[in-house]
Amino acid sequence: MINNIILFIRASIFWLIFIFSTISLSLPLIVLRIFGYKAAFLVAKIWALIVIKTLQYVCGIKYELHGNFDIKNAFIFSKHQSTWETIFFLLVIPNPIFIVKRELMYIPFFGWCLFLLKNISIDRASGRSAIKKMISETKKSIEQGFSVILFPEGTRVDPGVQTMIKQGGIIMAKSLKIPIVPITHNAGEYWPKHSYAKYPGTIKILFGEPMRIEEKTSEEFKLEIENWMDQKIS
Repeated sequence: MINNIILFIRASIFWLIFIFSTISLSLPLIVLRIFGYKAAFLVAKIWALIVIKTLQYVCGIKYELHGNFDIKNAFIFSKHQSTWETIFFLLVIPNPIFIVKRELMYIPFFGWCLFLLKNISIDRASGRSAIKKMISETKKSIEQGFSVILFPEGTRVDPGVQTMIKQGGIIMAKSLKIPIVPITHNAGEYWPKHSYAKYPGTIKILFGEPMRIEEKTSEEFKLEIENWMDQKIS
């Protein structure tokens, strides 16, 4: 009972800081975007740092990095369990661009910033046209020096649930003919989806070596990434 109260208090402090920082920093980001991308992205990184440090010092959520995370101009497939990784990637991946569902762009403040930072929005109901847009926008973004991040499962998945990659990501990999950098982690154990509470512990995040789809069938490549993402991080 006491532990639950402490978790609730810590989570409440976190959410207050999260909401305040999101609103207060979105306004300067919007203004600075008029003068260019870099200044606006710096504000986004400051916001991400505040959130990650608040989780660390208020909620007790730390993290460990494993593998080679010195990546640039990459096409990234990441495990998606939590909101945590979407924020953390702003700090560790140079010039990140996310492929996100269009509805997120409509969220006041947060969604406006997503739009201004060149993230790729898609209407998942539009089928093939959405995939065509993802391919063209990803190619253009990588050529411009960005790293594009796709959550190929399509939604947040609970810890322990077997990875199931959607076909859209595989079609993109085959069309673009570029290596995929895989990322896996266990963030959902500490910041579960749809959870108000945050649970103390250490998130382990693993950056894999680039995987190529050439000379593999789509199913072989799909299974390779799924099996890699389901490994336990030591």
